[in-house]
Amino acid sequence: MRNNVKTITIIGGGLAGTEAAYQLAEHGFNVKLYEMRPDKMTPAHSTGFLGELVCSNSLKSESLSTGSGLLKAELDKLGSIIIKTAQET
Repeated sequence: MRNNVKTITIIGGGLAGTEAAYQLAEHGFNVKLYEMRPDKMTPAHSTGFLGELVCSNSLKSESLSTGSGLLKAELDKLGSIIIKTAQET
């Protein structure tokens, strides 16, 4: 166990914020994650849940010759909780 574990504050519980919080916690950091929803909603969101995918085009392709396909492959190799969850559902 580490002495003087740092606490990292993350503002925003979208895809990037939730992924960052997960990865930091997995590596032994204390994490505080702040998200405005469900208290304050926006037109882009339909739920108050964390990590809501608001643009389905972001993760559309599986082909490594596309930006989104390459990104998904890289995220998978790095242990992304977002990609793992997407593959399980």
